[in-house]
Amino acid sequence: QKPGDLVWVNTGCVHWVQAAGWCNNIAWNVGPLTGTQYEAAMERYEWNKTQKYQSIVAMEFLSWNLARNIQVHEPLLFDDLRRTLQQSIRKIVQSLNFVRSKGCKVRFHGHRQHESAHYCGLCEEEVFNVLLIRDCEKRHVVHCLRCSKSPNIGGQDLKGIIALVQYPLKDLLEVYDNFQLVKARPASNEP
Repeated sequence: QKPGDLVWVNTGCVHWVQAAGWCNNIAWNVGPLTGTQYEAAMERYEWNKTQKYQSIVAMEFLSWNLARNIQVHEPLLFDDLRRTLQQSIRKIVQSLNFVRSKGCKVRFHGHRQHESAHYCGLCEEEVFNVLLIRDCEKRHVVHCLRCSKSPNIGGQDLKGIIALVQYPLKDLLEVYDNFQLVKARPASNEP
């Protein structure tokens, strides 16, 4: 590799870098927006959860943004994105039902533009839409439901936990309903 060379490492390749001297290293994670790339990203995201390793990309947050902002022409990408959205909605509904059953307050918090994704302060797993915090803390640390139930946070009865909701469920359901597969236009024969 010479100065100025670009190295492209394909999806799923294990790689490491060793500098033999002074160097600048710039890593840029990019990928084409295809079903294959999305599948690989989701597989890594799920594997990272099993390893208690924080994913570089918040895939649930990204998936909702993709559903809101792009038109998808590829069936595999569409099906995979839709499945992620379905699982997200199921998790949100189940989480809200559970915290309400424990008597926790649920408050609308909203999501500010350019606000980044949230991760659990203990296990570093992505937390989307239902942010669980301790009522008594001045600096609010977000927790996932599993960590919120730990004895040192809220316990099984979630004592002192408040749920902050970033997106109303009806808004997410509208995004989900409006997310459709768009048929690709036939290629034009004009130069």
